[in-house]
Amino acid sequence: MASIYLAGPDVFFPETIRNRIEASKKAILAEHGLEALSPCDNKLDLDNASNPAQLIYEANRALMNQADGLIANLTPFRGPSADAGTIFELGFMTALGKPVSAYTTCTTPYNQRVSGGSETDGNGMLVEGFGLCDNLMLDCGIEASGGTFVSGSLEWRSEGFTPEECFDETIFREATKAIALKLGTLSE
Repeated sequence: MASIYLAGPDVFFPETIRNRIEASKKAILAEHGLEALSPCDNKLDLDNASNPAQLIYEANRALMNQADGLIANLTPFRGPSADAGTIFELGFMTALGKPVSAYTTCTTPYNQRVSGGSETDGNGMLVEGFGLCDNLMLDCGIEASGGTFVSGSLEWRSEGFTPEECFDETIFREATKAIALKLGTLSE
């Protein structure tokens, strides 16, 4: 069975919400003949680790090396862009040549979230005015790898999204279907 690494800020959600969302994701992946590999599945002894951060990094990297592909939650997190760790994981998997798929529950383009559509931000720095889901390196990198980036319908709010708003079953199913087709676990 092909395996998919689940990348996203979900690891920071309150445990009960995280567990519910992750159970939904795992069930959807299984329906498409895919196994989920989640950072939350790592059983790490962080209390006795000399360097807990390094231990988490190495465990997640091992999961990514094991995975056949990745689905990334690129919903804006703690600001107008996606979670930085998720962006790293997406780049890592893309560099390995593994198929990727991504989603965001946000419909508001990146440049609108950053500067309200202005060509520059409050510090006078240029803002990418392409109307993409996020930074052009993410959108274009996903597309160049043959991946899919699915957008939801929530309008951006400066206070961000609640954990529940960071998951939408419909768009996750679409992202899952795209990667399942790419991996050959599903036929059209």
